[in-house]
Amino acid sequence: MKFSRFRMAPVIEWISAQSSFLQFLTSLLTLAVWVFYAQLLLGGYLRQRRPKVVLNQVMELSTKGRFLISNMSAEGIHIESLQVWLHSYEGVRRCTVTETEPDSEGQLCDSIQRGTLQGPLPPDGYIDAGEISTLVRRARSSPFDDNVASLCAAENCDYTVELLVLYVYSSAPSIMGAKRTFTFDDDGNARPYHVETEQLTSRRERKKMADIYRKYLTI
Repeated sequence: MKFSRFRMAPVIEWISAQSSFLQFLTSLLTLAVWVFYAQLLLGGYLRQRRPKVVLNQVMELSTKGRFLISNMSAEGIHIESLQVWLHSYEGVRRCTVTETEPDSEGQLCDSIQRGTLQGPLPPDGYIDAGEISTLVRRARSSPFDDNVASLCAAENCDYTVELLVLYVYSSAPSIMGAKRTFTFDDDGNARPYHVETEQLTSRRERKKMADIYRKYLTI
Protein backbone atom coordinates (compact mmCIF):
# COMPACT_ATOMS: atom_id res chain seq x y z
CA MET A 1 0.00 0.00 0.00
CA LYS A 2 2.79 2.38 0.93
CA PHE A 3 4.58 1.46 -2.33
CA SER A 4 1.47 2.27 -4.40
CA ARG A 5 1.03 5.61 -2.68
CA PHE A 6 4.70 6.34 -3.24
CA ARG A 7 4.34 5.68 -6.99
CA MET A 8 1.06 7.65 -7.32
CA ALA A 9 2.38 10.73 -5.57
CA PRO A 10 4.35 12.09 -8.57
CA VAL A 11 1.32 11.56 -10.83
CA ILE A 12 -0.98 13.42 -8.47
CA GLU A 13 1.56 16.21 -8.14
CA TRP A 14 1.89 16.44 -11.95
CA ILE A 15 -1.90 16.59 -12.38
CA SER A 16 -2.14 19.33 -9.76
CA ALA A 17 0.64 21.28 -11.47
CA GLN A 18 -0.94 20.91 -14.90
CA SER A 19 -4.56 21.40 -13.82
CA SER A 20 -5.01 24.60 -15.83
CA PHE A 21 -3.66 23.00 -19.00
CA LEU A 22 -5.76 19.87 -18.50
CA GLN A 23 -8.92 21.96 -18.01
CA PHE A 24 -8.13 23.86 -21.21
CA LEU A 25 -7.53 20.61 -23.07
CA THR A 26 -10.81 19.15 -21.77
CA SER A 27 -12.70 22.25 -22.83
CA LEU A 28 -11.06 22.10 -26.26
CA LEU A 29 -12.02 18.45 -26.74
CA THR A 30 -15.58 19.17 -25.61
CA LEU A 31 -15.78 22.03 -28.12
CA ALA A 32 -14.46 19.76 -30.89
CA VAL A 33 -17.16 17.18 -30.11
CA TRP A 34 -19.87 19.86 -30.21
CA VAL A 35 -18.54 21.23 -33.50
CA PHE A 36 -18.53 17.70 -34.97
CA TYR A 37 -22.15 17.06 -34.03
CA ALA A 38 -23.14 20.55 -35.18
CA GLN A 39 -21.64 19.83 -38.60
CA LEU A 40 -23.57 16.56 -38.77
CA LEU A 41 -26.83 18.34 -37.94
CA LEU A 42 -26.10 21.16 -40.41
CA GLY A 43 -25.17 18.68 -43.15
CA GLY A 44 -28.41 16.76 -42.61
CA TYR A 45 -30.43 19.98 -42.68
CA LEU A 46 -28.75 21.18 -45.89
CA ARG A 47 -29.33 17.80 -47.55
CA GLN A 48 -33.01 18.02 -46.69
CA ARG A 49 -33.23 21.54 -48.11
CA ARG A 50 -31.32 20.70 -51.27
CA PRO A 51 -33.53 20.44 -54.38
CA LYS A 52 -33.91 17.03 -55.98
CA VAL A 53 -35.82 16.41 -59.19
CA VAL A 54 -36.02 12.84 -60.47
CA LEU A 55 -36.55 11.84 -64.11
CA ASN A 56 -37.81 8.31 -64.62
CA GLN A 57 -38.94 6.05 -67.43
CA VAL A 58 -42.19 4.31 -66.50
CA MET A 59 -44.77 1.85 -67.83
CA GLU A 60 -42.58 0.28 -70.53
CA LEU A 61 -38.91 -0.01 -71.46
CA SER A 62 -39.69 0.62 -75.11
CA THR A 63 -40.48 3.94 -76.74
CA LYS A 64 -44.13 3.34 -75.78
CA GLY A 65 -43.14 4.09 -72.20
CA ARG A 66 -43.41 7.53 -70.67
CA PHE A 67 -41.12 9.98 -68.93
CA LEU A 68 -42.04 11.05 -65.41
CA ILE A 69 -40.83 14.18 -63.59
CA SER A 70 -40.96 13.90 -59.79
CA ASN A 71 -40.20 16.57 -57.20
CA MET A 72 -38.43 14.92 -54.26
CA SER A 73 -37.40 18.25 -52.72
CA ALA A 74 -38.52 19.53 -49.33
CA GLU A 75 -40.25 22.48 -51.05
CA GLY A 76 -42.07 23.04 -54.30
CA ILE A 77 -40.44 23.84 -57.63
CA HIS A 78 -41.66 25.74 -60.66
CA ILE A 79 -40.94 24.03 -63.97
CA GLU A 80 -39.85 26.60 -66.55
CA SER A 81 -38.90 24.41 -69.49
CA LEU A 82 -38.56 20.78 -70.55
CA GLN A 83 -36.11 20.02 -73.33
CA VAL A 84 -35.30 16.87 -75.27
CA TRP A 85 -31.83 16.56 -76.77
CA LEU A 86 -31.67 13.82 -79.38
CA HIS A 87 -28.12 12.53 -79.97
CA SER A 88 -27.15 10.54 -83.05
CA TYR A 89 -23.94 10.06 -85.04
CA GLU A 90 -25.15 12.91 -87.28
CA GLY A 91 -25.31 15.42 -84.44
CA VAL A 92 -27.62 16.77 -81.74
CA ARG A 93 -31.17 18.02 -82.22
CA ARG A 94 -32.56 20.14 -79.39
CA CYS A 95 -36.31 20.52 -78.90
CA THR A 96 -38.39 22.28 -76.26
CA VAL A 97 -41.43 20.17 -75.38
CA THR A 98 -42.89 22.23 -72.55
CA GLU A 99 -46.10 22.84 -74.47
CA THR A 100 -48.24 20.01 -75.78
CA GLU A 101 -48.78 19.48 -79.50
CA PRO A 102 -51.94 20.57 -81.33
CA ASP A 103 -54.60 17.93 -81.85
CA SER A 104 -55.46 16.30 -85.18
CA GLU A 105 -57.43 19.40 -86.18
CA GLY A 106 -54.56 21.73 -85.35
CA GLN A 107 -56.19 23.11 -82.21
CA LEU A 108 -54.15 23.75 -79.10
CA CYS A 109 -55.42 22.52 -75.75
CA ASP A 110 -57.22 25.31 -73.87
CA SER A 111 -56.57 23.72 -70.46
CA ILE A 112 -53.48 24.82 -68.54
CA GLN A 113 -53.26 21.46 -66.78
CA ARG A 114 -53.23 19.56 -70.08
CA GLY A 115 -51.71 22.18 -72.38
CA THR A 116 -48.34 22.76 -70.71
CA LEU A 117 -45.82 21.20 -68.37
CA GLN A 118 -44.80 24.62 -67.13
CA GLY A 119 -45.98 25.51 -63.65
CA PRO A 120 -45.60 24.67 -59.95
CA LEU A 121 -44.89 21.13 -58.79
CA PRO A 122 -45.37 20.54 -55.03
CA PRO A 123 -43.13 18.33 -52.86
CA ASP A 124 -43.63 14.62 -53.62
CA GLY A 125 -45.57 15.67 -56.72
CA TYR A 126 -45.03 14.30 -60.21
CA ILE A 127 -46.04 15.10 -63.75
CA ASP A 128 -46.25 13.01 -66.92
CA ALA A 129 -43.82 14.44 -69.47
CA GLY A 130 -45.29 12.39 -72.32
CA GLU A 131 -44.68 9.26 -74.34
CA ILE A 132 -41.07 8.65 -75.31
CA SER A 133 -41.85 8.05 -78.98
CA THR A 134 -43.74 11.36 -79.19
CA LEU A 135 -40.88 13.32 -77.61
CA VAL A 136 -38.36 11.63 -79.91
CA ARG A 137 -40.49 12.41 -82.96
CA ARG A 138 -40.75 16.06 -81.96
CA ALA A 139 -36.99 16.24 -81.47
CA ARG A 140 -36.35 14.67 -84.88
CA SER A 141 -38.17 17.59 -86.53
CA SER A 142 -35.80 20.12 -84.93
CA PRO A 143 -32.62 21.41 -86.60
CA PHE A 144 -29.16 20.28 -85.56
CA ASP A 145 -27.38 22.26 -82.87
CA ASP A 146 -23.79 22.79 -84.02
CA ASN A 147 -22.72 24.02 -80.57
CA VAL A 148 -23.32 20.67 -78.82
CA ALA A 149 -21.21 17.55 -79.27
CA SER A 150 -23.12 14.31 -79.78
CA LEU A 151 -22.88 11.41 -77.35
CA CYS A 152 -23.15 9.04 -80.35
CA ALA A 153 -19.87 9.06 -82.24
CA ALA A 154 -20.22 5.80 -84.19
CA GLU A 155 -22.55 5.23 -87.14
CA ASN A 156 -23.98 2.11 -85.49
CA CYS A 157 -25.32 4.28 -82.67
CA ASP A 158 -29.01 4.84 -83.41
CA TYR A 159 -29.87 7.58 -80.94
CA THR A 160 -29.64 8.65 -77.31
CA VAL A 161 -32.23 10.83 -75.57
CA GLU A 162 -31.21 13.44 -73.04
CA LEU A 163 -34.04 14.88 -70.96
CA LEU A 164 -33.41 18.28 -69.33
CA VAL A 165 -35.75 20.04 -66.89
CA LEU A 166 -35.17 23.71 -66.09
CA TYR A 167 -36.84 24.88 -62.89
CA VAL A 168 -36.88 27.42 -60.09
CA TYR A 169 -36.59 26.14 -56.52
CA SER A 170 -38.23 28.03 -53.67
CA SER A 171 -36.40 31.34 -53.09
CA ALA A 172 -33.24 30.30 -55.01
CA PRO A 173 -31.98 33.24 -57.09
CA SER A 174 -31.52 31.44 -60.42
CA ILE A 175 -32.57 28.64 -62.73
CA MET A 176 -31.56 25.08 -61.79
CA GLY A 177 -31.67 21.89 -63.80
CA ALA A 178 -32.06 18.13 -63.69
CA LYS A 179 -30.83 15.88 -66.48
CA ARG A 180 -30.95 12.19 -67.33
CA THR A 181 -29.82 10.31 -70.40
CA PHE A 182 -31.50 7.25 -71.91
CA THR A 183 -29.96 4.96 -74.51
CA PHE A 184 -31.78 2.67 -76.94
CA ASP A 185 -30.70 -0.81 -77.92
CA ASP A 186 -31.29 -2.68 -81.19
CA ASP A 187 -34.75 -3.75 -80.04
CA GLY A 188 -35.82 -0.16 -79.37
CA ASN A 189 -35.78 -0.55 -75.59
CA ALA A 190 -34.78 2.54 -73.63
CA ARG A 191 -32.60 2.29 -70.55
CA PRO A 192 -31.15 5.03 -68.32
CA TYR A 193 -27.48 5.73 -69.00
CA HIS A 194 -26.84 6.69 -65.35
CA VAL A 195 -28.29 5.21 -62.17
CA GLU A 196 -29.54 8.56 -60.85
CA THR A 197 -30.75 11.86 -62.24
CA GLU A 198 -27.97 14.42 -62.47
CA GLN A 199 -28.76 17.46 -60.30
CA LEU A 200 -27.46 20.68 -61.90
CA THR A 201 -27.49 23.01 -58.90
CA SER A 202 -23.94 24.33 -58.44
CA ARG A 203 -23.15 27.97 -59.20
CA ARG A 204 -21.44 27.09 -62.47
CA GLU A 205 -24.26 24.77 -63.53
CA ARG A 206 -26.92 27.36 -62.62
CA LYS A 207 -25.17 29.86 -64.87
CA LYS A 208 -25.21 27.32 -67.70
CA MET A 209 -28.91 26.56 -67.10
CA ALA A 210 -29.68 30.29 -67.21
CA ASP A 211 -27.94 30.55 -70.60
CA ILE A 212 -29.91 27.59 -71.95
CA TYR A 213 -33.16 29.08 -70.68
CA ARG A 214 -32.28 32.47 -72.16
CA LYS A 215 -31.86 30.82 -75.58
CA TYR A 216 -35.23 29.11 -75.10
CA LEU A 217 -36.90 32.48 -74.48
CA THR A 218 -35.45 33.94 -77.69
CA ILE A 219 -36.69 31.11 -79.93
